[in-house]
Amino acid sequence: MAGNSRLFDPRGLGPSPAKGHYWRVLQPWAYSLVGLLFVAIVLALFYPAWKRGENTKIMAETVQRELDEKKQELSELQDEAGRLKDDPYTVERMSRDTLGVARPGEVIFKFQPYRTNASTPGDAKRTIRGSEAMRKP
Repeated sequence: MAGNSRLFDPRGLGPSPAKGHYWRVLQPWAYSLVGLLFVAIVLALFYPAWKRGENTKIMAETVQRELDEKKQELSELQDEAGRLKDDPYTVERMSRDTLGVARPGEVIFKFQPYRTNASTPGDAKRTIRGSEAMRKP
């Protein structure tokens, strides 16, 4: 039973090993290194294709989301077109709001919107020069 033991091999304790012993020790490491090199080459070859596939998948999801939004917008516009075609009150309200149309004898009042502290893109800010900032009111 002791002769079959792989855990303790008394043959390695005796005289120095025969020629070629180093290759037996290095051979598994060399095969492992070659295997890792092969895996690295395969990954390097297939990674760009995998990345393109991922980018295509993301792009397809984006296009599908945009398509869903456009379908929703289309259905809203079709509903509005149906209301404009069938409902005279909707036509009257839209013409009053957008075109400023009034019935005979009506007076239309237009008010300017309230100014806020928020700057709008059309407002140009006036630059204050050093001499103006020093003046007292």
